Amino acid sequence: MNAQTLRAKYGAKLAVVVSSVIAAGQALAQTAPTTGVEAVKAGIGDYGPAMFGLAIVSVGVMIGVKWIKRAKGAA
Repeated sequence: MNAQTLRAKYGAKLAVVVSSVIAAGQALAQTAPTTGVEAVKAGIGDYGPAMFGLAIVSVGVMIGVKWIKRAKGAA
């Protein structure tokens, strides 16, 4: 069997096994839940304003694209 045939036959099963192993490793590497929650609470002050600004800019771009598409003769 060549590599392409093997990939077609066993590729999906191999992907599931690899992702399961990765997920199990990540689950074992996690710290205590309270530590993670405290870290997120501390980081909100840093990322909150930046994410809010990014959301405003994203909505503005989407509205702009919508209006450009409505323009006469637009592609």
